[in-house]
Amino acid sequence: IYVVFSSTPTGMGRLIRLATRNQYNHVSLSLNEDIKKLYSFARHYRTIPLYGGFVQESILRYRSFAGDAQVKICRLPMEEPQLTYLHNYIDWLWNDRANYIYNTPGAVVSLLRQRAAIPKAHTCASFINNVLSRYHLAGVTEKDALTIRALERKLKPYVVFEGSVAPLAAGGE
Repeated sequence: IYVVFSSTPTGMGRLIRLATRNQYNHVSLSLNEDIKKLYSFARHYRTIPLYGGFVQESILRYRSFAGDAQVKICRLPMEEPQLTYLHNYIDWLWNDRANYIYNTPGAVVSLLRQRAAIPKAHTCASFINNVLSRYHLAGVTEKDALTIRALERKLKPYVVFEGSVAPLAAGGE
């Protein structure tokens, strides 16, 4: 599987990076090497920043009117039985996506190193943390800090690419 950290060139992305003092403001999951299809918790519409939930993203989303995103891609090995379970979990989340929301309070209190556990709600980082701990990947546990920076530290040995999204998105969807 692939975990994709991104530094999106939007106003909200810049605001998040300013508040967190981190290079990346978003993290997504891809089940395929081409990383054209990603899953995360994010806003549904670019113009409505606080309305979000479980989304399917395209790598093309990281290219915008504001410029190209910078990304860091981590490849984590996963055995076939686990991968099948992960596919089933993603399908289940997708089919139930109307009941899942973006955890805005959780995003805010994470700046204070706190958690706001709301049923059926995630931030992008808590979603990735959930997947990695659920499938026992990269030593991530459900008690780990739910921040992008903490995930970056855990996944440092798995980095396979870091740079502009442009060459990755060049082929379209």
